[in-house]
Order: sequence, then C-alpha cells, then structure tokens
Amino acid sequence: MSQPSPGPAASAEALSTHDVAEFCGVTPRTVLRWVDAGVLPGFLTGGGRRRVLRDDLARFMQGRGMALPPDLQSQRLRVAIVDDDQLHVQMMERALRSLGPRLELQTAADGFAAGALLYSFRPHLVLLDLVMPGLDGFDVCRRIRAAPEFASTGVVVVTAHTSPAVRRRLSELGADDCLTKPFRRTDLRPLLERFVPDGLEPGESGQLVGR
Repeated sequence: MSQPSPGPAASAEALSTHDVAEFCGVTPRTVLRWVDAGVLPGFLTGGGRRRVLRDDLARFMQGRGMALPPDLQSQRLRVAIVDDDQLHVQMMERALRSLGPRLELQTAADGFAAGALLYSFRPHLVLLDLVMPGLDGFDVCRRIRAAPEFASTGVVVVTAHTSPAVRRRLSELGADDCLTKPFRRTDLRPLLERFVPDGLEPGESGQLVGR
C-alpha cells in the first residue's frame, strides 16, 4: 500500500477528502482508501491531512467515466473527435493543436464510446464522423441534440459524404455545420472561433487534412 507524499500547501487547487467524496458521490472513507492505495494521487499537508489536486481528481474521474461537475471542468477549450479512422484522428489532432495550443482534446472511436465521452469530458465542440461501426454519426448527432445538457455543445460533422440530401438530413438533426474532407487547417479556425470563442493562438495553415 502506497502512502501519499508530502506536497504543496493546501490551496484552492487542493481538495480535502470530504470535498472529493462530494464530487464523486462516495464516503470520505472510500476516498482515503483510494489515496492510500495509490489509485487516486494525493499528498499530505504540513498538518498531516490528505489533499488531492483538482486536476488529479478530474483525470481520475474521467478515466472512470464519471461525469465532471462544472467546478472541476477544465478552463481550456474542450474538443471531442469522434472517428474510427485513427490516421484521420491523428491528423485532426495535429491540425487542431497547431491552431490552439490551449485546446484540450479527447477522442472516441465509435458512437457508443462517444456517448460516455460526452458525459465525462463535456466538450464545447464535437467533430463527428458519419460512417462508424455501431451508432453512426447521424445517430450520435440525434442523441446529442436530444439531451438538454448538451444544448450549447457544437456539433460539426466531418465527412466526405456531403450531398445535398446528407446536408439536409444533418440540418434536420440539429448539426451546426458540416466540414468536407479533405479540408485545410484554415477551415478549422472559424469553427473553433464560432463554438469555442476563447482566444485562439494563430497557427500555420495550408496543408490539406483528411485526404
């Protein structure tokens, strides 16, 4: 059994075991067991009390699919990429990070994983592929728009299938926009500014993404 290490003095970034228990919906004793077992990172104050950093708790909860309360959500811009093509996901991540180093990115490889990610990550913007195993992009978009807690979440479909019929159906389902593959990094900037309007860092542009 590991012991919590001495750490920084308690501050607004450090939570007591009672705070953690309230966020997680468990008893303080359960939190103590997590910390003592090394499952949840923690440290000891000068007075010998256990404390947990907010970021460590957020990562712990996200890793276990727990919904993050607003008080624990990152202040960085959160973007979810939902796509089963890992090569395309990697290209999207590189393009997005070149535009906004402060972006926080998470990914899901299918529609079912996307549902869990939405509740644990609470993204400002979802970049959604249409063709995926299990739930396709149409179904994911429908479910997002059916949930009141995601009313302000932007949904942008990223696909090579952009016929008028597809665009019309996506509009009816509540998608905010549609980005046609392949696209340039410059095409991503107005989307980020529209849905996550916090200041973005300028990035390089010009390379086609999603061929």
